[in-house]
Amino acid sequence: MSFISSIRYIKPDDHRVFVAERLKALKEQLDQDIKAQTDEESLRLATWNIMHFSDGGAYDRTTESLLYIAEIIDHFDLVAIQEVNHDLRKFELLMQRYLGGDWDYILTDASGNRERLAYAYRKSKVRFLREAGEIVLPEGQEIVAPGQENATRKLQFARTPFAVTFQAGWFRFKLCTVHIYYGKSADNSPEMDLRRSEIEKIAVYLANVQKAEKRSSGTDANMILLGDFNIVSPEHRTMKALLDAGFITTEGIRDAATSLSGKHHYDQIVFKLAEKRVKLGASGVLNIFKSVYRSEDAAHYATTAEIKTVSHGRDGAARAQDKAMDYFRNYYRKHQLSDHNLLWCEIKTDFSGHYLDAIAAGKDPRAM
Repeated sequence: MSFISSIRYIKPDDHRVFVAERLKALKEQLDQDIKAQTDEESLRLATWNIMHFSDGGAYDRTTESLLYIAEIIDHFDLVAIQEVNHDLRKFELLMQRYLGGDWDYILTDASGNRERLAYAYRKSKVRFLREAGEIVLPEGQEIVAPGQENATRKLQFARTPFAVTFQAGWFRFKLCTVHIYYGKSADNSPEMDLRRSEIEKIAVYLANVQKAEKRSSGTDANMILLGDFNIVSPEHRTMKALLDAGFITTEGIRDAATSLSGKHHYDQIVFKLAEKRVKLGASGVLNIFKSVYRSEDAAHYATTAEIKTVSHGRDGAARAQDKAMDYFRNYYRKHQLSDHNLLWCEIKTDFSGHYLDAIAAGKDPRAM
């Protein structure tokens, strides 16, 4: 349950009433799109690039947006978050005041672009197994500098991937989140080669870790890789780099566009599961602007102080109504929520029936 008491501080009064109605609509959307589609006993896993979170300035989240972000996160059990800024004040406020004691988090220090990667998790459903690390490629496995295939210059990831071991129900798994290099989007550019290479390297690295753990301990390592991969499309070589390493995904994820335009498949959740008893359930994309910060709300927001009174241009004049509405649609709402929709998947984590069936049949449950 998210905590909404901060809504009483929203001014003016008519906007507070408006936010209450939008928050109710968001709750209804999430109940229909997420809770009604999944089993309460399953793990609801999500990945969300929350644009420049805690960056301050134009990206400083209001009480209103923190209410919406908390409500969205609270409809899942484990959320990988990209683009958490080095300044953690708003992130910690979100976790402590809006999500509260039912939730905890783990995050990295700031790496490329002063960004952090984070996991927020519901403590009643998910356990952190005290194994975490930022991934640095071993010598000889580094990324070759783009356009220099025969050069000696080797690279690490632009933003260091973050891997953590969790357990939910019977399901123990390694979860790795990434924010892959973007650069220029032209398909024949060196930047696109670097993007694809980063994806390939992290996928192959985790596949090799899974094999090594099986050899050394005999245990099955379930790998989940998720985050902002800057995937171009399901057919593009950026996606092929993931699949060639043996990872799989669901139809609801593979074909889902997560950009607001609906044209780009930047975010992904892929699996390399060693245990046969792990089953994937419903999955999809959450439209973050279906119930809040809607395009049709532009006229309302154009009258608010945050938009109307912001100076426009060097002359310092306030925005006219039409300009304020355009600013809301094209900038403000993305700065308050994100420029990415959230991607999610259900994982069925109760293996008790499988376990009892195997025992009753006189078999080893781990071999089935």
